[in-house]
Amino acid sequence: MRRDVNLYWCGETASSFGSVFTAIALPVVALTELGATAGQVGLISAASTVPGIVLGLLAGALADRIERPRRAMILMDLLSAASVAAVALALRHGVASIVWLMGLGLVQGLLGVLLGSLYFVHLRQLVGAEAIGPVRARLQAGQFGAALVGRILAGPVIALFGSAVALGTDAVSYLLSALALLSMRSPDRAAAVPETAGQKREGVRGAAAGLRFFAGHPFHRALLLFIVAPAAAMTGVATLTGPFLLRTVHLPVGVYGLAFVLSGVMGLTGSALAGRLLRPGRDARLTVLVCFAAALASLIPLPVAAGPLPLAVFCAALGLGLPVLFGAVANVALVSVLATDVPEAMMGRGMAALQVIMSATALAGALAGGYLGDLLGVRTALWALIGTGLLVVGAVGPAAVRAARDLRARDEQEQKPAPDAPDVAEAGPAAAV
Repeated sequence: MRRDVNLYWCGETASSFGSVFTAIALPVVALTELGATAGQVGLISAASTVPGIVLGLLAGALADRIERPRRAMILMDLLSAASVAAVALALRHGVASIVWLMGLGLVQGLLGVLLGSLYFVHLRQLVGAEAIGPVRARLQAGQFGAALVGRILAGPVIALFGSAVALGTDAVSYLLSALALLSMRSPDRAAAVPETAGQKREGVRGAAAGLRFFAGHPFHRALLLFIVAPAAAMTGVATLTGPFLLRTVHLPVGVYGLAFVLSGVMGLTGSALAGRLLRPGRDARLTVLVCFAAALASLIPLPVAAGPLPLAVFCAALGLGLPVLFGAVANVALVSVLATDVPEAMMGRGMAALQVIMSATALAGALAGGYLGDLLGVRTALWALIGTGLLVVGAVGPAAVRAARDLRARDEQEQKPAPDAPDVAEAGPAAAV
């Protein structure tokens, strides 16, 4: 298991390194080479969320039934490599357009729908529910470390060699991820989940079981609202970050990636901090609420960025880095909460339901960010998105905290040993009456 976890870490780390190159290259291509508006950048960001909304629930149900999740993940990596390589070739030959970038987003979103559910199914298969939190923290630390190096290198690579080389780097990283999965030795077979005939006939209703889970308890309903508001605001902010830094702050393309370097450091710090905060006995539910709220509030330095270039870059780096610090802790805490609360037979559907909700939220946030950027101006739009998110969190927060405490009290009550029942035979006739 340890060897396979190490290989999983290597594959995910390599993939994260490459993904940073694409994430930084796409807005640069759209804004500097194709002349995209803020609204068009929003459409490119939104394209990757559509498959998750349309197919997410079915993908979750499928993930719970796939007997060999690792083999399916290898296929997803190979298809992802092919799609990124195709756009890289289109850029190299000068035939790429906004439609090409949107198409890449759609394909990557489609592949990511199933891969997102299989990731947790496979991870739980490797380490079990008890160890999933610490292992997830380690995997996340590797991803943030790779992203840190990628952010340092992406800007100079794009400036010196062009965006096609950056996308080619991402394609190679997917191949390395597939090779790491292929090298694992542990059995690639998910635990069989017994189903009744009625469950097999349930079809789409069964796929929607994950959504029903999030509606079943007051804490899970509050948690969902608490996640959605920051996620929508943060997606809108992410959509406008490229236009803001390149056109409003006038950051040179060669140092554009450096504004994101602090994000990698903060991600590593947050992943390490999560391992300490989420030790056995700690309340992961309260942790996830506090950290999502803090991630949203810490976006504020980004729209403040102005003045001399070093000061503007510093403010922007804080506004991009601090949310990653709190978000890293929140993500690990969220996985721990779901691994505890979601039944094992519903893990794929539960994660898919969350993915569908987050995809819909990301779609709304990306479109809202692009629309507000064109309507109000980029800096004003950033303030509007952050302010709206903070208002929602402030309204929902108290109820979410109360529900988390109630659920923890219930869990502690269930864990107490049941009192011994009196022995009627020894208590005598009077006690029996």
